Amino acid sequence: MTNNDVENRVEAAFSRLAPDAFDAVLSDCGSRKGQVIMMTEKKRPNRWKRCAAGIAAAVLLMTGIFGVQNYRENYTVASRVSLDVNPSISITVNSRERVLGVVPLNDDAVRVIGDMDFSGSSLDVTVNALIGSMLRNGYLSEMANSILVSVDGKDSAKSAALQQKLTSELETMLRSDGFAGAVLSQTVVSDPDLKALADRCGISEGKAQFICRLIEKDSRYTFGDLAQLSINELNLLTSSGAELESVQSVGSASDKRYVGATAAKKAALNHANVPESSISAYRCEFDWEDCMMVYEIEFSSGGLEYDYEINALTGAVVSFEFERDDGAAASAAASGAAQTAGNIGEAAAKDIALRHAGLKSGDITAYECALDREDGITVYEIEFKSGGFEYSYEINAATGAVIESDKDRDD
Repeated sequence: MTNNDVENRVEAAFSRLAPDAFDAVLSDCGSRKGQVIMMTEKKRPNRWKRCAAGIAAAVLLMTGIFGVQNYRENYTVASRVSLDVNPSISITVNSRERVLGVVPLNDDAVRVIGDMDFSGSSLDVTVNALIGSMLRNGYLSEMANSILVSVDGKDSAKSAALQQKLTSELETMLRSDGFAGAVLSQTVVSDPDLKALADRCGISEGKAQFICRLIEKDSRYTFGDLAQLSINELNLLTSSGAELESVQSVGSASDKRYVGATAAKKAALNHANVPESSISAYRCEFDWEDCMMVYEIEFSSGGLEYDYEINALTGAVVSFEFERDDGAAASAAASGAAQTAGNIGEAAAKDIALRHAGLKSGDITAYECALDREDGITVYEIEFKSGGFEYSYEINAATGAVIESDKDRDD
C-alpha cells in the first residue's frame, strides 16, 4: 500500500464522520434586499488527516524495517559448522543457531543423514541426531572414537564461543554412550585455495585446514595421502608428537583397532634378535607409510641403532634398518679386531645376512656381494631381493657382526 492510498483511505473515513451541514446553514440565512450574498464551500486543511497519514506511513516504515531485520536473523547464514569423522557434514546456521541446511560432503555422510530434515531445528538437536546416526552406523565406536568440529563465522569471537560450546557438548554425548570419545575442535579461516582442496577430496574445509596444519608440522606427509585418513587416524598422528597448537584436543584417540605398541615392540626385538633388557633410547609412535598405519620404533643395543616400521594392523615387519652407534662403534670394532685376524669369507657373511633376514638361500634373487672398506673396517656389502623387498647388508668381514641393514619395498 502506497502513502497516497493511505491518505485517501484516511480522508474517506473522516468524511463519513463529519456531516455535510452546508444546505442547512444556507436555509437559515434570511434574504437581504439589494444584496446578494454568495455562499461557497471552502475546504480547510484538515490537520487530523495529515497526522493520521503520517502515523500510517511511519507504521509502514517501521514494519518494513523490522521485517528486513527479522528476515536477516532467520534466513542469513551466520556460521558454518562442519563435523568430520570419516563422514564429512556441513551445517549452516543463522544468528539464533537455527539450522538453515545440512549438506553431506561424501558418501558416508549421505548414509549418516539419511532422510532426516533439520531445517529450522536448533543446532544442538541437529548435532545430537547426527552423532547418534554415526554411532548406529559404526563410524564412531571404541575402535575409532575421534571427531573434528570446525566453526567458520564472520564474527571470530562468536565462532570461538560456539567452538567451545560444541566441544563440551560433543564430549558429553560421546562419554554418555559407553566409551570415552576424543574431540578435536578449531575455528576455520575461509580461503579459496582451501575450499578447492576440500571440494576435490570430498571433505570439509575444516578437515582440509587440519591436514594443512599437520603437514606444516611434518613435511613428510602430502595432502593427498592424509585426506583419505579418518579423523581418528589423523588424531593418532598428532598424538605422536605432531600436536597442533591451533587445535583444541579433548580425550585420546583410540588405538584398539591395532596390535598395540607392546606387540609392535616385541615384533621388532624378535626380528632384531635383541633382548629387551639390552636396549636403550627406545621410542615408539604412529606413522603413515605406503598407505598404511605403522608403528615407527627406534632403539639402541650393542653399539647399533635400530629403526623399524611395524604394520599397525598385522604386526608384520614392514621395513628395518640398522646403523652403527657412533658412540660405541670404535670400541666394538677394536674388540672384534683383537678377537680374530683374517676374514670370515663371503659364504659365512651371506649366511649371516640370510639368517638375520629370516630367509633361506632359495628364497632370494638378484644376489650381489662385494668387499669394501668403511671407516677403517673391511666389510661385505651384500644385496638381494625376496618377497617384494630389497635387502642391503654390511657385514664385518673380520667378526661377522651386522654393521648395517636395510629393507625397502622393491619398486
